Amino acid sequence: MALPVVLDTCGLCGTIGHTTREHVVPKCLYPASKSKSRFQRITIAACEACNNGTADEDTHLRNVLLVAGDANDAVREIWESSFQPRMSGGDGRRRAKQLFDIMRPAPDAGANRHRIYPAEDPRIVKSIRKVIRGLSRHYGLHYPVSDGRVFADVLRQPVPLYLLDDMQQASAEPDILTYRYQIVTDTPGLLSAWLLTFYERTTFVGLVYADEESNPTTTGPSL
Repeated sequence: MALPVVLDTCGLCGTIGHTTREHVVPKCLYPASKSKSRFQRITIAACEACNNGTADEDTHLRNVLLVAGDANDAVREIWESSFQPRMSGGDGRRRAKQLFDIMRPAPDAGANRHRIYPAEDPRIVKSIRKVIRGLSRHYGLHYPVSDGRVFADVLRQPVPLYLLDDMQQASAEPDILTYRYQIVTDTPGLLSAWLLTFYERTTFVGLVYADEESNPTTTGPSL
């Protein structure tokens, strides 16, 4: 007896067809020592178009996050094992320029110090939106969610404790990514709110809208 053909739905775009497993949190954000971790990596079904072709963006996201604050043990391991060797290799100059393009002098931090501004790079913000879209699918909240339905930015103001207490909290390894999310029911057009903290110190905020028309992409609210 022939088995029925199984068609999967892409968790990012909704296409029905052949899918592979997409890592919601890019694999390159994990140091090699995490390969034996008991933490289950978060994956979703994704079509070929959504699952392929983002390796360069994933690496750029990792590089920006590595230099975006104080280093924990995971950052130090990636820095020594992957970041520094690659920066001295073939595409190191291109990678370095990508970082310097979103750096600004920070005299308040000391002489010859710079601060990086991830939200000034559209590719970084798009990568964060993709993580939020994947997490939304992982939890079965809203999917498929198009890129245009998600607002993302760096966290620019502290979040009041009463709002944090209302949000669900989880992690994809506490020293790699912790996140909070909440389903929104009292704001028309807004479906969910997200806080993503990478490497224990770099936080982004995200909002998922019911449709692209509800998303004020140029003047979206920030928490």
